[in-house]
Amino acid sequence: MKPIRLGLVGLHNHYHAIPFADELQRGVEGLELVAVSDEREWLVKDFGEKRLKGDWTTDSLALIARDDIDAVIITSYTSAHAEQVDAAAAHGKHILLDKPIATTLPDADRIVTASQKVKILLAYLLRFLPAYHEALMAVEEGAIGKLVSGFYSIRVPAEFIKDHPGADHLGWYADPMKGGGGGFLDHGVHFTDFFRWFFKSEPESVVATIGNLTYPELATDDYGIAAYTLRSGAIVTVESTWHAGGWFAPLTSPDRATINGTRGELELHYQKSPQIEIQGVDEPWRQRRYVDYVGADRYEACYRNLLIEFRDMIREDRAPMPSADDGRIALEMILAAYESSKTGKRVTFPYNGKGSAE
Repeated sequence: MKPIRLGLVGLHNHYHAIPFADELQRGVEGLELVAVSDEREWLVKDFGEKRLKGDWTTDSLALIARDDIDAVIITSYTSAHAEQVDAAAAHGKHILLDKPIATTLPDADRIVTASQKVKILLAYLLRFLPAYHEALMAVEEGAIGKLVSGFYSIRVPAEFIKDHPGADHLGWYADPMKGGGGGFLDHGVHFTDFFRWFFKSEPESVVATIGNLTYPELATDDYGIAAYTLRSGAIVTVESTWHAGGWFAPLTSPDRATINGTRGELELHYQKSPQIEIQGVDEPWRQRRYVDYVGADRYEACYRNLLIEFRDMIREDRAPMPSADDGRIALEMILAAYESSKTGKRVTFPYNGKGSAE
């Protein structure tokens, strides 16, 4: 069977673009990375010459249109997604799309419409981490009973966020036109998607506070916290920030989730040990369990797992999971939190982006 030939569109979110490229260079059966695009010639030229035998371009739309490319991975800055997805859909190219889906709900709707023509898989990495899958299986087996509350937090220093490898500034990440938001949006969409995935329930309302605590010079926020009431009655909280002290190295892992059920509790990390800590009050879950993965399975495996899912989704003609619709809802939950913070009121769902605060 011929490999699916891929184009990498945009090196802006290099934190995802480079790991995807690295996995493809190491070899993922059935996938081949053919070319890369980015409007920054010096950056894409270096990337293309080192990794792809010089097959690079500054014209992303031209790359998408190439006959020798079957599908695309889009890791460009967020506000460029809708135009690039429209182009890929027009050429019949399936898409692995980086998060967030877009910066606005109208652009997210464009992408959902495009997903009726081609398959669009959202790159929500948490869904593809081995530890998170194990934790979800325990929840589905009833280890901690009915889920009633959750808290997900990440604290990262803004100075660790760089425009490109080697940069000394945030660049597009802190540009409200290109990124759409700051520390709350950047990681928060991972966590709104996470709660819908784990709790299997849609949002009912949100109340939030978002602002700049440590980096007032930024044009975007560096801190946000939002409490969502789900239709199931559960209450979940998202804390997503760029405001940690500069000494706080990412690999000490400020990323953590606590899930509470009627019959137990689960603590979850994607880097820090133990990655899973779980205990229930019923057998066989009464013995407190600690789980750690080693090597690439601790984190890096999520990129390979995503690529494998993208390949299999195309070959087996399966519906994407997570889909463009999932990406839109994750963004809707974040934008509603911004609305709540701006108005000082609880916002109910569905939220149309035009203000529906109580």
